[in-house]
Amino acid sequence: MNIIRKSLTLLVLAALPVLASAQDIPQRLELVQIEREIDSFSIETLEVFNMPAEGANHYYLTVGRLGIGDDVIQAYIDPLSELFIPLGESVAEALESMQQLQSLFKEQPGTGLETAGCVAIGFPNEKLEPVRVTYRKPLLTKSLEFTVQRDTYSRSAQMQKSDFDALVRGVKFYQRLHPKE
Repeated sequence: MNIIRKSLTLLVLAALPVLASAQDIPQRLELVQIEREIDSFSIETLEVFNMPAEGANHYYLTVGRLGIGDDVIQAYIDPLSELFIPLGESVAEALESMQQLQSLFKEQPGTGLETAGCVAIGFPNEKLEPVRVTYRKPLLTKSLEFTVQRDTYSRSAQMQKSDFDALVRGVKFYQRLHPKE
């Protein structure tokens, strides 16, 4: 009985590398990441990353957790879903897309543009939907609001100007380090 148990354990351990390599888990290669503390219990992560697939690079901006609600009140009850904005297939395209979003800070509050994005857990998928990016200036801060409109509710996330500028500077620095990417 003991020999059978050892043989079975050895067989399972030998098969694990084969089973692990058979899974198609996408890679999320970080270019720039900012973590900021929202409250004493949660940390928000803002990131620009590359997710190579089928021999091509795909750059994304993740703007953090999304709230659920209407135009006035957003409840943050979904800690897993993130909003991913595709930026392009090269660092230059990613930087150009980010600078287009950054130019909203020079406009009047309430000015916005529409782009594509996807709400997913962990990794972006192919289900793109319209995302409204609006420049907001509440009290003493400046921020971009990313909103996905659904049938009866909207999901949105905000990113402060200082955080967005830091991401843009990080991508510029990455571009200097990797000019051919």
